[in-house]
Amino acid sequence: MPKGFTKEEMDIIKEKLLFKGRVMFAKYGFRKFGIRDLTAEIGIASGMFYKFFDSKEELLFIILENEKNKIREKIYNEMMVYKNDPKKALKSFYYIIIKELQENPIMKTILLKEEYPFIAKQMTEEQMLEERNKSLLPIMELANYWKKKGYIKDIDIEVVINSLRSLVYLWFHKAEIGEDNYTDVIEFMINRICRYLD
Repeated sequence: MPKGFTKEEMDIIKEKLLFKGRVMFAKYGFRKFGIRDLTAEIGIASGMFYKFFDSKEELLFIILENEKNKIREKIYNEMMVYKNDPKKALKSFYYIIIKELQENPIMKTILLKEEYPFIAKQMTEEQMLEERNKSLLPIMELANYWKKKGYIKDIDIEVVINSLRSLVYLWFHKAEIGEDNYTDVIEFMINRICRYLD
């Protein structure tokens, strides 16, 4: 610990780096700001950054992990509102993802500033699989509850979830589908997918 800083002060500095790093990533994208820009924003020497993080990439992945955890929690909480209505729960799963793509500043930056290929390159196949499993775990637990209660038949719920996730990609093609009937098309497809539960 550098001389003159208490543990509490170091914790505050780390939180500031994470907070300001998130703000700068959302505004500029990962490659458009440097460690010096970040440390200048919070008033510390650039070398002090390395007391907290090994690299800018490490900071980014902590920010992304925090963001993903918040989104997963939102999805789970929204689905739990419809705990006893699987179709409504699954529809809410789709719509909360779309809402996050439209409103979450980190998600918008990843998509609009084309950061995803860079982020994906930093991850191993095992890490990508682990991320996928983390996202599916709460939904799988809920699906087991639905099966026990007899709300859905004994099906491979991953097929349903992955079908709904695949619809998210259509959001990027609203113009080709047609803005006027996009919502009707999505509703139709979601309803067809959810019929698989019966």
